[in-house]
Amino acid sequence: MKVPIQNLYYLFCYAWRFIPEELAIDVGALDCPDVWNLCGHVLVTGIDRLMRRGLDRGYEQRIEESARLRGRIDVAGTMNSMSWMNAKLVCRHDDLSPEVLHNQILRSTVRTLTCAPSLDPILRNRLHETDRQLAGISAVPLTDALFRRVQLHRNNWFYAFLMRVCELVHLSLLADRSGEGPSWFRDILSDEKYMAAVFEEFVRNLYSLKQTEFTVGRSQPRWNATAQNVDDLRFLPAMTTDVVLSSATRRIIIDAKYYREALQTHHGKRTVHSHNLYQLLAYLRGTGASATGQNLEGILVYPTGEQNVDLQYGIDGYPIRIYTLSLAQPWNSIEMDLLNLVSLAVPRHHAKLLDISNC
Repeated sequence: MKVPIQNLYYLFCYAWRFIPEELAIDVGALDCPDVWNLCGHVLVTGIDRLMRRGLDRGYEQRIEESARLRGRIDVAGTMNSMSWMNAKLVCRHDDLSPEVLHNQILRSTVRTLTCAPSLDPILRNRLHETDRQLAGISAVPLTDALFRRVQLHRNNWFYAFLMRVCELVHLSLLADRSGEGPSWFRDILSDEKYMAAVFEEFVRNLYSLKQTEFTVGRSQPRWNATAQNVDDLRFLPAMTTDVVLSSATRRIIIDAKYYREALQTHHGKRTVHSHNLYQLLAYLRGTGASATGQNLEGILVYPTGEQNVDLQYGIDGYPIRIYTLSLAQPWNSIEMDLLNLVSLAVPRHHAKLLDISNC
C-alpha cells in the first residue's frame, strides 16, 4: 500500500491527536523514501525549533565541595571527606539543567536514526549536527518503559509530539541477537497490527477534531444473552467499538480495519471479510440505540488496496456500509471523504442483499 509521505505524516499526527497545521512542520515538498527519513526530518526541524526558544530544563541535584555555603550542608559527607579541615563544606544544591528525560530521549533517538541504512546523506549530516548541538545531554538506552516515565505539561506540549516521533523510531528497531543494541530497522508500515491501531486512532480523532455535528467516542455494547447461572455471563468477552458518532437522531458505529485488501477471496469468490461483518453486526445488535430514538447505522472502513469498494446493505434491519478510503489522494480529499462518509444516512430502500452463508 503506497502512501505519500505527507499523508503518512498527517495520518500519524491525527492518530496522536495533534493538528498538523498547529505543529508548523513543513513536509509538503519532502521527498522521503521511508518513515525513518520522515522521522529524521521532523526531529531535526522540531529540535531546531526547541533550541531557538530554549530547551526544557529541570532541577538536578548536585553535590560538591565549596568554600562557601550553597544549598544544604551534607554533614556526613563533610565529615567523611575531611573537607572541614580545608575550610570547605560538602553541599547539596539544585541547578536548572537541560539534563531531563525528554531531552535525553531526543538525543538518543537522533543518534539512533543516524544508523538507519536508507537515510538521505544530507539528512544524516543534519542529524549529526543536531547531536552536537545537544552536547551536555546524556544519551540513554531507549526502552518501552522509558517513554512511560516521561512527564510533560501543557506548556511543553510540542515535546509530547516529538516524544511520539521518538517512540515510532524506537518501535521500528529490531535488537541484534547479542542484545548489545539495534542492528537494523524494520518496515513498521507493514506491521498490520500496529498500523491498525494507528488507523483506528486516526479515524476517531479526525472526526473528533474536524466536525461538530456528532459527539465522538467509543462504547461497549452488551451481549443479548441470558444464562441459567447469572454468574456465567461474566465469561462472555467484552465488546469495545472503534468509533461511535452520536447525534440527536443518529448513532453510527464505525469499525476501522487495516488490511492490504478490503475483500477476501473464498473459493475464487471475492467477498467482504466475514469476521469483520459479524463483529460489526454484534456491535449493532448489542447497542440498542432504538430506545433513544436514534437511527442506528454501521460502517466498515478500510484503507484502499488494489480495489475501491463502496457497498451499502441492509442486514437485520441495520443500514451497513463497507467503504475503502484512498490514502494516496491529496490530504484535503481524504478529510472530505471521511466527513462525507457520515454526512448522509444509508438509504434503507437502496439496501442490497448480502449472502454470507458461505463465508
